[in-house]
This record gives sequence, structure tokens and C-alpha cells, in this order.
Amino acid sequence: MSKTPFESATIGGIKVKNRIFRSATHESTALPGGGVSKAMTDMYQDLTQGEVGLIITGYMSFSKEDNPTASTVLIGDDAAVPGLKALTETVHQGGGRIVTQLAHVGSQLTHPPTGAIFAPSDVVDPVNGIKPEPFSREQIQTLVKEFGDAAVRAKAAGFDGVQIHGAHGYLVSKFLSPEFNLREDEYGGTPEKNVRVAVDILKEIKARCGADYPVWIKMNCSDFGRENRGFAFEGALVAAKALDDAGIDAIELSGGTFAGEHTPCRSRKHGAYHLEYAKQLTREIDTPVILVGGIREIEVIEKILGDTDIEAISLSRPLIREPGLVGRWKDGDRSKAACVACNGCFNPTGCVCFFTLEGEARAAQKHRLEQFFWKK
Repeated sequence: MSKTPFESATIGGIKVKNRIFRSATHESTALPGGGVSKAMTDMYQDLTQGEVGLIITGYMSFSKEDNPTASTVLIGDDAAVPGLKALTETVHQGGGRIVTQLAHVGSQLTHPPTGAIFAPSDVVDPVNGIKPEPFSREQIQTLVKEFGDAAVRAKAAGFDGVQIHGAHGYLVSKFLSPEFNLREDEYGGTPEKNVRVAVDILKEIKARCGADYPVWIKMNCSDFGRENRGFAFEGALVAAKALDDAGIDAIELSGGTFAGEHTPCRSRKHGAYHLEYAKQLTREIDTPVILVGGIREIEVIEKILGDTDIEAISLSRPLIREPGLVGRWKDGDRSKAACVACNGCFNPTGCVCFFTLEGEARAAQKHRLEQFFWKK
């Protein structure tokens, strides 16, 4: 069935006012102690007023074995619920929908750790040179339960669903990758075993929150590892089919890691760079597929939705530059997103467009970009 960007729909168990979403974007604005700040609430209010159909929050941390940055929102205990509830109410009052992303950094840190660093196996992380400790079976079982605990809190706070972060080299992504998961037990060794942690997390959340509570996952089509190492599309198909069989409600398809041939955030010469993988995935599973990556034109969105079985499009960087972008397109100004894909929005003191910074702030951010990103 032909689809259009601005029609209402039910996707992944959530009724939305249109098919253009905000993909998870680390806001870097948490209060001391991991609370929701006014800056974050204002950002979400702007997105909702800008007609974004659904917001997926940035990384929220919950595990005692995680090492989040000081600017990360925490959902690791019940004290987080009131602040998060105020955030969801802001979005709902504006007619929007909101899903929280539950994540664990694993060994892919770009900041000093606050505790021991764990991963599926003791493979040195290429981003930082850290050799992590392998999770024990008992720790994995605790991790699965922690995901369930966090989802219960998310539901109590009014989130319309949760998304498991299984992409970009973070912990669940590392479990999926044969380069980083060298285990020889039930949690690794084959593509079918590598996905078990993600499937167990899904089942735990469904058991705790109810079968009808929407659970999504963000996963890579490929890590685009150098020398063809690691997680590739063949493994992604195995993982997606296992999650489909287990009852996942939606898969947001991304790609790349911060040590691969391609990062998740490519330069502007690349467009819709995961599209062909997403089209193939829709032919293999029944779960709704959401596409993210390098999409900046409403004409491209219209063609993807009209010509394929992809259910929705999600954007990140274009909505940092223009939180009202979707509304602008809807109102008839169909010009391309103003974002130039420079990655200058990834500011550790707050996720803002590089072109809004001045003086020392711009110079400091330019230096950070030179350290952590490269043009492809």
C-alpha cells in the first residue's frame, strides 16, 4: 500500500500523527545526578511543536555495570520517574508520541570510566584501546533484568514504548558482532547465539510490561568494519528474523560504528545510505522497519514511503539544526534540510547545531570534531 509522510498511522504498536520521527540523539543536557533538564524539555517541546511524529529519546542509562557520561539521563531507580513523567507529558500535551531508548555503553567509552568496564568478551575496543572484562552468565542475567526494570519505570513515566539500543558499537551491538563476541556459551559463537541477549531482553520487557507494550530495537544493517570484519548484513538478517519471531514491535535500521569504515553519521555526500538494506529487510520479516541515515529531502521521504514497505523515516541531525523541519515541509516549504552533516552538533555540553555556536565555544567544538570524526 502506498504511504505518504504526513498521514496518521499505527507503527510498532504506537499511533502517530505522521511517519517522520526523531531518531535517538544524545542530548548531553542531563542535570547533575542524571535528571531531566529544562534544556531537554524545551528541545522536546520544540520538536513536538515542529510536527515530529514521534521522538525517540537519547541514550538513557540504567545498569549498575554501565559507565555513562555525567550528562546522560538516568533511569536506574524509581526516583527518575517523576522527572521523566513531566517530559512525556510535555510531548503528549503537544500531540506527540515518545519512546525512550534504553542503552549501555559497554566498552565504547570516549570519557573516563566510573567503574569496571564489561563487554561480551575481552576484545580491545578500537575506539579507546580499552580491554574490557567479559560478562559472566550471572551478570548477563542481571543485565536482562535491569532492562526490564528500566522498561517498567519508562511505562510508569508515560513513555509510549521503549527502544533497545542494539547499534553503533554499544553493548548490545557488541553481543551481535562476531568480532567482539567470542563467547562459547549460550550467548555467543554463532549468529543465532549472538542475538540471544537481545531476544532475552525483549522477552523480559514484554513479561514485565505486558505483551502489548511496544518494544522496538535500533540495530545495524552492518558495522561496516574495516577489512570486512564483524557484524554484516547476513548477521543482521539472522538477528532481525529472531527478533521478529520473538515479537519485536519495530526495527529502526541504522549502520556503522565509530571505528568502522563508515560511522553512523556520514558526510552530506552520502544520502539514504541504509536504504537498500532496509528494502531487503522488509522482504524478510513482518516487523515494521524504520529507516534512518542521510535523509534530508521530503521528496526522498515521499519516494521511499511510496515505493517500498518501509513504514517510517527517522532523522537526527536535520532536526537539531531545524526542530521545525517537519512542520515546514508540511506547510509547503519543501526545500532541503539546512543541515550540512558536519557533525558539529555533538557537543558534550549540550547537543546544539555548530552554526549556533560562537567564539570559544565554536573553537572548542571544532577541536573535538577533529578528534572524533572524519569525512567519508
